[in-house]
Amino acid sequence: MKRVILASRSPRRRELLAHLVAEESIQVLPPSSADEAGFEGLRDWASIESQLLNIAREKCDDVCGQLADSGAAYDLVVAADTVGVCGGEDGALVVLGQPPQDSRWQETVAGWFRDYYFGREHTVLTGLCVADAAGARVERIAATQVAMVAEDDELLNWYLTTDEPHGKAGGYAIQGAGSMFVESISGSLSNVIGLPLEVLREILNEQNR
Repeated sequence: MKRVILASRSPRRRELLAHLVAEESIQVLPPSSADEAGFEGLRDWASIESQLLNIAREKCDDVCGQLADSGAAYDLVVAADTVGVCGGEDGALVVLGQPPQDSRWQETVAGWFRDYYFGREHTVLTGLCVADAAGARVERIAATQVAMVAEDDELLNWYLTTDEPHGKAGGYAIQGAGSMFVESISGSLSNVIGLPLEVLREILNEQNR
C-alpha cells in the first residue's frame, strides 16, 4: 500500500484524493507556510500556468523537505494549487485566487461576480506536482471551463451571507451553494473543486508502472 502525503490544508482535496487512494494510506502534511506567490502582472496563459506550477512545486518541495528532516517514510507527495482565470475588459487575463481573509472579502467576492462571472465563462486551472521518494517529479495543468448564470443580485447577496466563499479559489464552491451560479461546465468537475482526479489518476498509474 502506497503512503501518499497530501501537501494541502484543504479538506476537499483530501476527500477527493480518497477516491483514488485508500483512506488509511493518506497523510495530510501542509506546507510550512500558507503564503503563496501572486499572479500580479501576469496576463497571458503561458505566464499564468508557469506560475501556477511554480506554486505547486514549491508546496511539494516544502513538504518533501519536512519529510526528509523528520525521516518519515513515504511513497508519494501530492501538491496542488487552483485559481480562476477570467477575461478583463481590456482583453487581458485576470487571475482570481482566494478572497482576502479580512473584512474586505465580501466586497471582493461581489466584485468578482459582477465583473467576471455573471453571464460569462471563466477557466479554472489547477497545477499538480507529484513527487516520489526518489526525487522523480511529475507536473501537469488541468483546465475546466465554467459558464455562469446571468446577473442575480438577490442570489449573490444571499450567497455572501453563507460565508462559503472563505478560502475558496475564485470565491465560490461548486460543490456547495456556489453551484447555484453555475450554468454549465466543460471539463473536470473535481478540478473546479480543487483536485483534478482524471489527471491525478493518470499520474498515479504512471508511478505504478
